[in-house]
Amino acid sequence: MQDLIRRAAEVMKNSRKTVVVTGAGISTEAGIPDFRGENGIYRQLGEDRVMRIINIDFFRHNPEEFYSFYRQYFNFPAVEPSKAHYMLARLEKEGYVAGVVTQNIDNLHQKAGSKNVIPIHGNAEQFVCQGRSCRTRYDASYVENYPETVPRCSACGSVIKPDVVLFGENIYNYADAREMILSAQLLIVIGSSLTVYPLAGFVREFCTFTQDLIIINKGPTYLDHAALLKIDTGTTGAVLEQIYQYLQQKR
Repeated sequence: MQDLIRRAAEVMKNSRKTVVVTGAGISTEAGIPDFRGENGIYRQLGEDRVMRIINIDFFRHNPEEFYSFYRQYFNFPAVEPSKAHYMLARLEKEGYVAGVVTQNIDNLHQKAGSKNVIPIHGNAEQFVCQGRSCRTRYDASYVENYPETVPRCSACGSVIKPDVVLFGENIYNYADAREMILSAQLLIVIGSSLTVYPLAGFVREFCTFTQDLIIINKGPTYLDHAALLKIDTGTTGAVLEQIYQYLQQKR
């Protein structure tokens, strides 16, 4: 593995623009469960049931049942960013990483200090009023402390929705995310098996133009065959720290 890490640092050193794509794997290291993982709610409750409830149409027609489910299963534990989150923020600060496109809704990249982050599935710590002429935003504490199951806007009384992409909705910042990925010389995928579209499609599209793809993930992904380097690990933070140390030596 050490040779792979050294080679990854060399490729990164020579890259004009490096973009990082992250999935659930980077956040499991911080203590957040992977919904699609072995012990995740997709396995426990069944993917069909979860997809039926965490759906924009279900939210609109059954807000009471939606929020009962959401409060029980989508209440993230209070965790700090992992070493991997902090290392990516440092790599960005020092000019090695141009930005991060993430599937995660936990806000940990931002908490760690990353500035150029595109969270395509939204931010679970934010909520937004659904009143068309209102759209007031709230943080998680407002919803947690709301006396009823379904939180409502204090300004207009409309139902508040988690500021995350539900099934049946388009991802946020589609064009910006695609442009950032396709404009990279080097793309580093971390903690994603590349099964969720359209992000996986952006990465696949990137691979048709260049070979500078590095995958850091525990287990196989759908684009391992296209990767210049594949580092199989469950300790992404340690790998990124070693890459950073090699980069410092090469200055």
